[in-house]
Amino acid sequence: MVQILLQAALELTGVVMGPGGKAIPGALVEVGNLRAQSDAKGRFVLRLESPEPVEVRISAPGMEGQTRKGRPGEPLPVLLTPVPPGATVEVVEGSGYSSQEGNTSTLSRLEIYTTPGAAADVMQAAKGLPGVSNTSEGAELYVRGGKPEEVGIWLNGGRLSRPFHHPNTQGGIFSAVDTALVTRVDFVPGAFSARYGDALSAVLDISTDQTTPAATNTLLVTIPTQGYAAERPLGPGLLRASVRRSDTVLLDKWYGLAQTFEESPLSHDAQLNWQQPLGSGRLSATGLFSQDHLATDVTIANLKDSYHNHSDTRFGALQWAGTLFSRAGLTLAASNSQSHIYWTFNQWGIDQQERSRSARAELTLPLGDRLTLEGGGDLDRTHVDPKGEVPFDLANWNPAAAARTFAYGFDATRSGAYLTARLLLSPRWGLSLGGRQDHYSLEHESTRDLRATLSCLIQEGVTFRLAGGTFHQAPLLTQVDPHAGNPDLRIMRATHALASLDAAWKAALAWNLRLEVYRKDYDHLVVQDPVLRYTSSGKGYAQGIDLLLKAAASGWRGWVGCGFLDTERKEDQQPVLGPAPTSVPHNLTAVSSHTLAPGWELAGTFRYASGAPITPVLGATPNPGGGWDPIEGSRYSDHLPVYHRVDVRLTRLFSRWGGNWVAFGEVMNLLDRHNAASYSYSPDYSARRVNESYFSRRILVAGFSLSW
Repeated sequence: MVQILLQAALELTGVVMGPGGKAIPGALVEVGNLRAQSDAKGRFVLRLESPEPVEVRISAPGMEGQTRKGRPGEPLPVLLTPVPPGATVEVVEGSGYSSQEGNTSTLSRLEIYTTPGAAADVMQAAKGLPGVSNTSEGAELYVRGGKPEEVGIWLNGGRLSRPFHHPNTQGGIFSAVDTALVTRVDFVPGAFSARYGDALSAVLDISTDQTTPAATNTLLVTIPTQGYAAERPLGPGLLRASVRRSDTVLLDKWYGLAQTFEESPLSHDAQLNWQQPLGSGRLSATGLFSQDHLATDVTIANLKDSYHNHSDTRFGALQWAGTLFSRAGLTLAASNSQSHIYWTFNQWGIDQQERSRSARAELTLPLGDRLTLEGGGDLDRTHVDPKGEVPFDLANWNPAAAARTFAYGFDATRSGAYLTARLLLSPRWGLSLGGRQDHYSLEHESTRDLRATLSCLIQEGVTFRLAGGTFHQAPLLTQVDPHAGNPDLRIMRATHALASLDAAWKAALAWNLRLEVYRKDYDHLVVQDPVLRYTSSGKGYAQGIDLLLKAAASGWRGWVGCGFLDTERKEDQQPVLGPAPTSVPHNLTAVSSHTLAPGWELAGTFRYASGAPITPVLGATPNPGGGWDPIEGSRYSDHLPVYHRVDVRLTRLFSRWGGNWVAFGEVMNLLDRHNAASYSYSPDYSARRVNESYFSRRILVAGFSLSW
């Protein structure tokens, strides 16, 4: 018996899995000169000479190798990812962008950190991708003519409804998700998988799961932001955590902004991710808390007063991914998201509590080498309880103007099921065909969607794709409010079609190119109505072309993302098919990074966007209750000036005193361009003034990070 126990204490055991939790037989597991191979169920046993922790190398044909720390007597689950596609086409949905290294269209974590002007923020960095508008300095994503609420955002399997700090009339400024913990970002601006429901335009899927345990610490100190992140192996599991605090009071004083703030923008957040092997898979628990507040003097339309905003978000998610009967991959996920937003401006304001719960079960079943089925179901339940008043016409903030009053809490439920078949037709042709069905309880409506992507590998490194499908999303719950909205609104629908070309060349100068043309058609959009408050008579279209070009050589790397958009919508305050607030035809982001010497890097970013459409004010009439009401011209027939900005950053990387240091100095808005965010007016609308964007002056920021 003692001999058996001793032998078990010296055995390193585990299971090797691939995408979807599929077992990988024949994987090579190495510890020094010792070797073993996984069996038909992906399991392996390696007998060691000591119970001490060891470095384990795992590799398999067609998969990226991994080096992990293992301890005899403790199971070691391994999840391998495929190497970049070579002579076989990759069967995917849509044509998105991923942070996974090797992907031809990549937004790596290094690029998120080092892009000047992105503030090391996931959302701000994603705005540099083609199809995303640069006309706003907020972190919200305006994708291919769609509004931010048309983008579904997921974090570790759970839907994150309020991912921003400082939500306001111009949108949130930064993401509440700490990039220090982010391991993968998938952004799909069109024709996305049937896995995702209740999203009209795009999906952003963020993961903080880490497959390689390590004990690390990272300290971040900059003028506006301080943070700390840590990773700690806990037996076979891993704990990752971060805290951040941002206070712009010094910047506000240095650059003359302090007089406009009664309370400088202050935010803090904390994030936790715990991973643990469980059964035949891995359990991941995620927690996120964010809170922020500000108070500032602003002028909206012709009304000047104090704007106060307080918001907080609490998010938790559980996800288990593993194998079922050693054949299929199984993923189970559940999340809970709570938010509280409170703002006031003069007599107007909203105090809103929102709670969303979601659950998903997904099964991935490989049927031979050519066919994989992926199917599952999801459930969302949301409770919203808004209280307060806003102007009926958001272009008229006169205290005597007609109001839209909210004083009613209500619930909504959406349940859905989906199935996708990924078929390798030949080494060069692949087809993904999927469908989903959803039922919306509040609208008493069921929807069906069909989505498909055809991929062709023209030659190694060059892939052409055609994709399309239908997509549905419920109106905002406040629009379905029976007292302030219309409970008879229909589910909105969009039809996507796109063609894309991916190409990569590897030589002394490596190039990656993505060229994509697209078309979206909208139905049942929500339009304001003087009698019914809202109707579902809206429609629209968006069409355009996007280009992403990346290149790298010794000592230099850079990329350019640009797009042209033609869009019109009948929606909100636009009563006919015409320009919309999202009608920004030209967008361009160019980034260049140069290695000046070992450890020294100089980078610059140029952003350009057409001015956003606005509705001109031609004059005003006195309101019998007091103040003035605007006389408006044709809806969105005028534009803000063109937006452009140049940011530069100098970075120094070095190792000293037992740690790895990154020190930087950055000049935001190098050319001191005074970009316009909106217009405001004198009380009687006789004079117009420019409301400048937050970064509409030259700002110097500096800081450092230390990892050990």
